Amino acid sequence: MNPYEMSAFLCRRFNAVLGCLFWSILLSVGLFNSPFEPVPALANVSTEATPRPVIIATVEPIALLVREICDDSCDVLTLIPKGVSEHDWQPKPKEIVRAKNAVASMAIGLGFDDGWFKKIGTNPKSILWLGPILSPMSWWSDDMTGSAKHGPEATTHKGHEHEHGSVDPHVWVDAVRMGVAAIAVARHLSQVLPAYASGFEVRAKIISERLAALQLAVEARRKSWSSRPVVMFHDVAGYFGRRFGLPILAVSSGSSGHDLSARMMGDMSRRFSTANVAAVVVERDGGAAKNLARELKTTIYVVDFAASKNYTKWDDWYLQVVKTWESILKK
Repeated sequence: MNPYEMSAFLCRRFNAVLGCLFWSILLSVGLFNSPFEPVPALANVSTEATPRPVIIATVEPIALLVREICDDSCDVLTLIPKGVSEHDWQPKPKEIVRAKNAVASMAIGLGFDDGWFKKIGTNPKSILWLGPILSPMSWWSDDMTGSAKHGPEATTHKGHEHEHGSVDPHVWVDAVRMGVAAIAVARHLSQVLPAYASGFEVRAKIISERLAALQLAVEARRKSWSSRPVVMFHDVAGYFGRRFGLPILAVSSGSSGHDLSARMMGDMSRRFSTANVAAVVVERDGGAAKNLARELKTTIYVVDFAASKNYTKWDDWYLQVVKTWESILKK
C-alpha cells in the first residue's frame, strides 16, 4: 500500500469513528425520545369560529333592549338601518337574506312592520309581535293632536309596506312597556335558543326592574316641568306624552318636517298661534318645521326618537329623550 492509499484508508476509518461517536452522544441525551417525536396532523379540524345566532329587531330602540338580554350569545341587528326613517326605507336584497336567515325577529306589528316581514318571507313562528302584547293605544284624538288624521288613508306611503293603522305602533317610547317587553323577549328567545335560557331570563328580570325604577325617577322630574304644548312633526311621542301628561300637538303622523305645503303651514300657524307653544319638535331638521317655529316665535328641537346615535342601553337613549323634553319644558 503506497502512501496515498494509506492516507485515504486512515481518513475513512477516522470519519467512521467520529460518526459513531456523534450518534452515540445524541442517543445518550434522549434526542429521539417521545417529547421530540413528530405530532400527527389533525384531520378535518376547522379554525373558523362558529357564527353566533342572528336576531333581528325592527328598530334600534328595540335592538338595544334585545342586545342587553342576549349579552354576547347572539348578534342583534336592526331591520331598519340606524338614521333611516321607516317612511323612506325599503329592504335591499342582502337585508332580506339576512333577516330571513335570523333565528328570531322582534317585530312591532300594529301595521308598522307587518308588510316588511311578509315581503321578506320570515318564518312566522320565529317572530315575536311586541305591539299587540304591550297594551297598544289609539292615536291621540284630533282635539289634542291638531289636524292629524290617523289610519291607513292618512299615512300610507305609496310603494311602501309600512302603514300606520288606527293604533299607535311607537310602543318603544315608554319605560313601563319596555319592562314588559324585556320579559316577553327573554321567553321567546328561550324557546328558540334554550341553551341560553337561564341567562336571558336573569338579565330580562334585571332590566325590567331597572326600567320600573327609571319610570319613577322620571315621574319625579316631571313635577318640575311646565305643561305648555309642544308641536310634534311625526307623532312618535304619543306613549311618552300620555305617560307623563304632556300636551302634544301633532302635525301629521307621517310628516318629517320637510313636507308641509304653504297652505298647511298657514293652517298650522293660525291654529297654534294662541296655544303658547313651547317648541316645535322634529326627528330630523326640516325646512317646514323651521318655518313653523319661526311663525310661532318658538324654538325647534331635534329629538332622536329612533336612537340613530350610538347607545349602549335602552335607558341611555331614553334619558336623552327625557333630557331634551326637560330642556323644552323647564319652568
